[in-house]
Amino acid sequence: MKTIPLNILIVDDETAQRQILGEILQDEGYTVSSAGSGGDALKIMQDRKPIDLLITDLRMPGMDGVELLRQALILKPDLIVILMTAFGTVSSAVEAMKSGAFDYLQKPFNKDELVQRVRRVAERVGLLRENKRLREKLGAQAAPKIYGRSPSIQECLRRLEKLTKLQGDVLITGESGTGKELVARALHYNGLRADGPFVPVNCAAIPEGIAESELFGHERGSFTHATADRIGRFEQADGGTLFLDEISAMPLNLQAKLLRVVEDRSVERIGGHTLRPIDVRLIAATNRDLPQMVKEGSFREDLYYRLNVHELLLPPLRDRKDDIPILAELFRNRAAARSGVPAPDLSESLLQYLKGYPFPGNVRELEHMMEKMVALSDGEPLGLEDLPPSVRKHQPPAPLESNRPAGSLPLEPGRLLDQGPISLTDLEEQLLREAIHRSNGNLSEAARRLGISYKTMRYRAQKFGLGDE
Repeated sequence: MKTIPLNILIVDDETAQRQILGEILQDEGYTVSSAGSGGDALKIMQDRKPIDLLITDLRMPGMDGVELLRQALILKPDLIVILMTAFGTVSSAVEAMKSGAFDYLQKPFNKDELVQRVRRVAERVGLLRENKRLREKLGAQAAPKIYGRSPSIQECLRRLEKLTKLQGDVLITGESGTGKELVARALHYNGLRADGPFVPVNCAAIPEGIAESELFGHERGSFTHATADRIGRFEQADGGTLFLDEISAMPLNLQAKLLRVVEDRSVERIGGHTLRPIDVRLIAATNRDLPQMVKEGSFREDLYYRLNVHELLLPPLRDRKDDIPILAELFRNRAAARSGVPAPDLSESLLQYLKGYPFPGNVRELEHMMEKMVALSDGEPLGLEDLPPSVRKHQPPAPLESNRPAGSLPLEPGRLLDQGPISLTDLEEQLLREAIHRSNGNLSEAARRLGISYKTMRYRAQKFGLGDE
């Protein structure tokens, strides 16, 4: 069997163990290098040496295998890691897998077991390389497509197209769930830096104690746990785009340091004494009112104006009602494809309801909503009864448009109460009975007359114990 080329880095504080592993894997045709500590391993990776697979001992002096795993994945997010230990327990295995390990080996292991695990990795790397080659051939690393025909989103797309031809920093504003990161990626991959890296950072998700190191990096020994040099997100984004999501969550003291980097286009790692020039386009995003935060003193005015070279405002979904059916069908198709099931139809009553629903979670809420509905569907068209309960009770269905199908039942205002008080439930039952009667008991025809889906009609008919087809 032909060996798939693989660059392997072995990390173990025991010299003999490194040598044994290296000889076995070299005999299999792999390229092998080794390190005696986690710090030395990170130095090798920071030197841009190609590494496909990291095999590291779990228990080592100083930096252990799990910490090495975490830092290695920051440097190389696509790196595959196998952890090995002589202290194999369920808890350590679970921790390793949660931290991103691909596989887990318990010492002592035999040669065949090791070779089999590495061959699995080689097959995976081979597939990833082939996929990358095909993507490059097809030009598939293009910007994500943004869907919509409403005037507000079309104006946003026109401005986005202009910004792809410029180099200045961009501030994207809009409510949560409107797609700010999607637009940032579109701006990068359609822009002048498409061949460079796109590095996203969620400012609200970084603990304040490590935020400076995360952004700007640190030198070995600069603080207690700094056992190796580490490059920050700015250096990772060199030549490309750094996306700072939820910039409003950044603490004031870090805002001052960010301002200096934005102005000088250079970073100084924690504990370092060298300014490192960077070529980065900044895209920041927020769902907060930054000018109001400036007035309140919680966001620096000078940083706000530095970031806001160009501004892009994303409209909420409630202002894009004409786009809701388009997006609903898009998300339905994606959810069905992921689940491996046929995409169910969307009833007109459902689409009308969605157009009247306020969507406090915006596009993200609609996507999650369709995913839930498709997952629970039985192949029948999706109707109002398929909506999540929290959505159904949030707002009554929007009224159907006036273009009622030919032959549908007329409702005559002014005559409904001629026979005295009537409850809405009784009115609904009478309406269903008459539709079924006029349709000779055919529920499909009755549903057409009422302008609702067959599934909704069947549900309502069962509710009142009415006939079936």
